[in-house]
Parts: sequence; structure tokens; C-alpha cells
Amino acid sequence: MIVSSIKLTSFRNFENVSAIFSDGANIFFGKNGAGKSNLLEAIFLTLLGKSPRGARDAVMVAEGANFYRVEGEVRTGKQTQSVAIAYDTGGRKKITIDKTPSRNSGLFERFSAVSFGPTDLEILSGPPSKRREYINIYLSQASAKHLSYLSDYHKALEQRNAFLRQNEYGGANPYDEMVIELGSQITLQRKLFLEIISGDAGEYHANISDGQNLKTAYTPSVELNDDFGDIKLIKLQFEKTIGRLKEREKILQTSLVGPHRDDIDFYINGRPARTHASQGEMRTAAIALKLAVFDYLKRIQKISPLLLLDEIFAELDISRRRKLIDSFGQFEQLFLTTATDIPELASNERKKFVIENNSINPE
Repeated sequence: MIVSSIKLTSFRNFENVSAIFSDGANIFFGKNGAGKSNLLEAIFLTLLGKSPRGARDAVMVAEGANFYRVEGEVRTGKQTQSVAIAYDTGGRKKITIDKTPSRNSGLFERFSAVSFGPTDLEILSGPPSKRREYINIYLSQASAKHLSYLSDYHKALEQRNAFLRQNEYGGANPYDEMVIELGSQITLQRKLFLEIISGDAGEYHANISDGQNLKTAYTPSVELNDDFGDIKLIKLQFEKTIGRLKEREKILQTSLVGPHRDDIDFYINGRPARTHASQGEMRTAAIALKLAVFDYLKRIQKISPLLLLDEIFAELDISRRRKLIDSFGQFEQLFLTTATDIPELASNERKKFVIENNSINPE
């Protein structure tokens, strides 16, 4: 998958800029605060219609403007498609593919991207929502069905919570069945996804860190036993857990069971990463998790996702930097930012850009 070019209008610190990219490695060089991360964000947005940092659309509008527009040419195989994402501060967002209106799901069905940035350390150290976001954005790229389950689940969850707030007498919640059905499917898919990712991430982590062990443990809000792979048993346990927490949900007026309450635990050399890992160790683990989903998506989709790496070498020693560089030699196109030295990459094609004065300048 190749992004051939991009054009930005009133996006973050870029007023009106464009760039033509190379196959292989594209390296964005510039001082901190120059806009390198914003450019990666725009490329990711072009492919999937959302920020890899979880930023709201209104935040991405340039200061003093009332809209942003991002346009890109994306090549998959022999097909090239024109994608445009436009948002105005009135809350309207428009996505077009080859000038035909599309939903966000249309982008997920066509394109694929894996992004790493400094905020991804929160996958290990941040709140559970960051870990759920990690699963959601990459599992949804692999499975249109999962994306549909997520959308329908959150709609059903809103209705269930509304009933909990409005129902003073504690009667049966008419949305239980829908939440259980959709939530169980999401739980099963997450479990299968993390089983694969855990092994691949562990291998990447060991290679980069001279043998340190990374383990991943899925901790869903539904109490499950060894028969985790049986959807009928997941639904049954889901129903039992809701029944057990019924009175508490009535008091708090919110749903306490389901994928929106799931979490993941990470362990480095047997110790919880959240409390015991250094910044460098967490960065290495987060990178390993992203490289694992890159391989996963590549296997599932039969094409290479776009790889975007933001200040990936910060806080890594020389040994880890070299091993990390050696680990991503199978990409089709890579975007990499750096504020310091340009690393040597295993790519015959590479293009350097200097980001300064709110502009993108090929070198």
C-alpha cells in the first residue's frame, strides 16, 4: 500500500502544503514542534479517517480556520484512488473516495495503516481505554465484521444505559440480549486476536531487547473459564455476570459488564509493565506490539500496511536502535520522523523531507 501524495489545507500547523512521496522509506526531519507528527497524523487520517492519537476533528483544524481538508492519492496494487477528508467546525465531516461519498467503514475496508508515536506508551502505562483503542483500531482493519460489531454494540450500550437511568423500578432491560450478543462476539474476536499478537510481539520484543520476555494477558470484564473459545459459553457467562451486578448497575445507572470495560495486562520479565518498566522498556514493548499488528494485517489482507513511525528511536540505546532497524525490512512504504540523525534503513528507495516554517521541503 502506497500513499503517493498528500495535500493539506488548514490542518494543524499546515495552512496549504503538498508533498509527493517515494515508495520505500520517507524520512521527515525537523526540530521538535515543527509539525512532523502532524504530517504523520494527516497521512494516517487519509487512510482511516481518524487520528492515530485519538484527537477529535475539531482539534486538528488550524488555528484561526473553520475547517480542514486532507487529500491523498493511495495506490493498492495497480489501483490508485483519490481520498479526501474534510471537516468544518460546524461538526460536519465528509469523506470521499474517487469523489464518491463514503463512510469511515469504506476506508477501513480498502486501506490499512500501523502507526507508532510517543503517546503509544500509554498502551502499557495509561488507562484501559488506551489498550481497548489499540485492539479496536487494528482488529477493525482486519475484520469489517468486527468494526460493525463495535458500532452496533456502542449504540446498544447507549440505549441500555439510557434505560438504566430512566427506569426507576428496576424491570428487565430490553437491551440486555443485544448487548450480550454483540459483546460476546467482540470478546471472542479480541481473545483470538490477542493470542496471535501476543506471540508475535513477544518475538519482536525479545529480538530488540536482548531476550527480555513480554507477555500479554487479556482481562475481559466477563468472568470466563477455560472454554473461552465457545461463543455459547461466553454468552452464558456474560448473562450471569450481568445478573450478578444488576443491583449495582441500577444504583450507578450504567453498564458494568462488556467490552467497554475490558483491559489487557502486560508483563516484562514477569513483572507488570505498568508499574515496573522503564520508559525505554515500555517504548520497546509498544513498538513490538505495533510491529506484531503490522505482520498480522499483512497476513490477513495479503498486502503490506502503511507503516508510520514517529520518533521511534527516542530513549532507545544504540543496540536497540540497530536491532529495531533490522526488524522492519519487509515494509512496502514507511514514513519515519526524527529530530536528530537519519538512521540507515534497509530500503533501496528513500526520500528525505525537511519540515520547517510550517512547510514540507524535499531535500
